[in-house]
Amino acid sequence: MDYNLGTLRRDVAYDLLDDEEFDPELIDRAINRAQREIFNQYELTFQEKIFSGTVPAGYTLFKYQPDIALAQDHVVTSPDGVQRSIRDLYMDFTEFNKMFPTPANNEPGPIGRWTSYGGNIILSAPTDQDYKLDIYYIKKPAKLLADTDVPEIPEEFSELLTLGAYIRIAKRNEDLDLAQMALQDYAGMLNRLVDRYGMRKTGPVQMKKTNRR
Repeated sequence: MDYNLGTLRRDVAYDLLDDEEFDPELIDRAINRAQREIFNQYELTFQEKIFSGTVPAGYTLFKYQPDIALAQDHVVTSPDGVQRSIRDLYMDFTEFNKMFPTPANNEPGPIGRWTSYGGNIILSAPTDQDYKLDIYYIKKPAKLLADTDVPEIPEEFSELLTLGAYIRIAKRNEDLDLAQMALQDYAGMLNRLVDRYGMRKTGPVQMKKTNRR
C-alpha cells in the first residue's frame, strides 16, 4: 500500500474515527499539523538538507531557500577549491548594520563578516569573484495537499501522523479521555523515532532551540 496523504486520511477516518464520512479537509489539516509539530520540536536526520549555490562576483546578498527552518553551517568554496566554514564570521544584524551600513560601497573581497535578515544572507562587502556556497540546514516540512503527496516522517513511523491527527480531532471534539489514551501510544512512538533518527557519532540531536543562522 502506498504511503501518502490519501492512505493516512483513510486510516484516520476508518481505523481511528470509525467514520468514513468525516470531513477530509479537517483530517488533512490535522495530519499536516502533526508532522509540523515533530519538525518544530526536534532536529532529526531526515530533516537535514544541503543547498549548493553560487554567490556571483560583486554581490552582497544571497537568498535563503524558502524551506529553511534553521541553518546549521555555511561553507564557502573559492574558485581554486579552498573550502572554509563562515559560521564563526556571523554577526548579529544590529551590530552588523552599525559596522557595515552600506556593504555595496565597501572594497570587494573574499566572503567575510555576514548576517541574515529577511530571508537573505547579507555580506559585509561585494564578492571579488564567484564563490560556491553550501548551506547545511534543517528544513521545514512540505505541506501535504494532494492525495499522492508523501509525508517526510519515515514510513515506519506513519502511525505518528495518524495518531497525531486523531489526538487533535479528539481534542477538537472534546473527547479528552480518548485523546489522552492515544497520547500514551503517541509518546512512546515519538521516543522511538527520536532514538532512531536523532543520534549521531557526536551524540544525540537535541530538541530544537532558537539558534543563529
